[in-house]
Amino acid sequence: MEIPSTRFDATDPFAQAKLQIKQAETVLRQLPPVQREQLLAEMLPPMPMHRPSPTIEQAVTMVTVKVDEWDGGPTARATAPMMSRRPRRIVGHVPWQWRLIVAGIRLTRIMRKSAKQQMKQFNKLQRQMIRRVLPRRNAMRGARAR
Repeated sequence: MEIPSTRFDATDPFAQAKLQIKQAETVLRQLPPVQREQLLAEMLPPMPMHRPSPTIEQAVTMVTVKVDEWDGGPTARATAPMMSRRPRRIVGHVPWQWRLIVAGIRLTRIMRKSAKQQMKQFNKLQRQMIRRVLPRRNAMRGARAR
């Protein structure tokens, strides 16, 4: 047995339309047959005779149209490209082990970068110290010989 829905049902998006159709059907049943036929004839257009439809209908019909005043130039206006939105990736639960691995990878990168900068700075200071001690012959480029 079907429970009559009196209000909008969130699980069925067509609940209101179904309720209105049921109410209209009950009103039509209560009318006398002559009046019912007359009302249906006014409301509904006459149904066409059944024509056999082909089993496979063509989706697109190509039509050629003659254009008299076109000089072969570019069309009136180029349309803007359509923006296509990709669905965003839904991030699920990340286990704590993975978080530790990612943190370790990031820490390694930071340490390497820092070590590289410090090594670069140390080599620069080393070169400056070597230049300050002036050799007697074959001085480094930029250094003054004694």
